[in-house]
Amino acid sequence: MNRLNEIYAKGLFDSLSNEGLEHVLSLFHEISINPDTKSLGEVFANKTINKEEKIAVALELIGDNEDLKAFMQTLAKNGRMELLPNIFSYFLEYASKRQNNIPVKVTVNEEPSEEVKERVLGFVSSNIGPSTPVKFEINKAMLGGVVLKYKDNEIDLSVDNKLDGLKAALIN
Repeated sequence: MNRLNEIYAKGLFDSLSNEGLEHVLSLFHEISINPDTKSLGEVFANKTINKEEKIAVALELIGDNEDLKAFMQTLAKNGRMELLPNIFSYFLEYASKRQNNIPVKVTVNEEPSEEVKERVLGFVSSNIGPSTPVKFEINKAMLGGVVLKYKDNEIDLSVDNKLDGLKAALIN
């Protein structure tokens, strides 16, 4: 099923103009952060709800976007409406990669202060690019510090890493 999500997401991306892409990205982002989106999968997978009702729900989600209307019709025609919530996520991820807008993943042990956020954003802006998105993640198992990951690069400024280095130095 993951492969199907990817195929549909790529197909939609390739079919959109730049202007259409920005609109769809915004719309899909809004839908994906909505907590009710998880229940959409259940609606679209429900065999007791007929195809027309599923299409009506999907069209209500997307509004009057003609590109997306055609996309929804294709999903319905192929009997793949249950994939829709996952396609939203795949599409957002795929579009970010295609636009070379891969986020920097910043791992910390607690919610970062505004000062830490500003310092990280400043570092990312000056070293990677001003429009590079930053995604903060909390790892309670980490003792402290910060770990930045971007593509295949990692900057590990965590306390855990420093302690591992100290242990290695003391053993040798």
